[in-house]
Amino acid sequence: MLTLVELIAAGERAPQMRREPMSVLPDMGLPNIMSEAEYEALPAGVARRIEVVHGYVIVCESPTPQHQQVARRLANTFETARPKEPCTRVQMETDVVLWHVPKYAFRRPDVVVYRCKEDRNAKPEASDVLLMVEVSSPSTEREDLVDKMAQYAAAGIPAYVVVRMSADGDIIDTREFHLDAATCQYRMESVMEYGVVLTYPFKVAVPFEVLTE
Repeated sequence: MLTLVELIAAGERAPQMRREPMSVLPDMGLPNIMSEAEYEALPAGVARRIEVVHGYVIVCESPTPQHQQVARRLANTFETARPKEPCTRVQMETDVVLWHVPKYAFRRPDVVVYRCKEDRNAKPEASDVLLMVEVSSPSTEREDLVDKMAQYAAAGIPAYVVVRMSADGDIIDTREFHLDAATCQYRMESVMEYGVVLTYPFKVAVPFEVLTE
């Protein structure tokens, strides 16, 4: 099993050893706990396969093509709908820093809408985010509706949307949650059964079939 130092060295020798970082992922080859500096030092091929929550390393499940299509078309819908002012950005699978202390935590939502930053390459912080979106499969639904929901609420993200998909790739429904500032927990805003229809952070309306077909 490779050490963290060896992993980083392998990444620095790419492309000659392009496949090596991937070979250690099934048995991890990473520490269970990782600091922000250690994560930032990882080769890109390894870093994009994990998230860090409360300092603990979490391996990300590889998305299906249908999952990717729904997320991409939804992101395109947000991109088309966003107003010129105030300035916002729409990204897919971008690291969102939930907090730096006491232990580093970031998530990589399927779609994120956030306020523009002066440095366009800077990762969005939770305080920049207007909306997080997760496209949920049966295997990730509990994490999306329990773990991530609690973490996003604790980070103060004002709105969260979960698109629930069935095993065969259809959309079951979409659930919209808004943060209750008094309790620091999400409350259900709406359950959508035919399309994604939002008014925050701006107006969006797209039928499910446009996302799935």
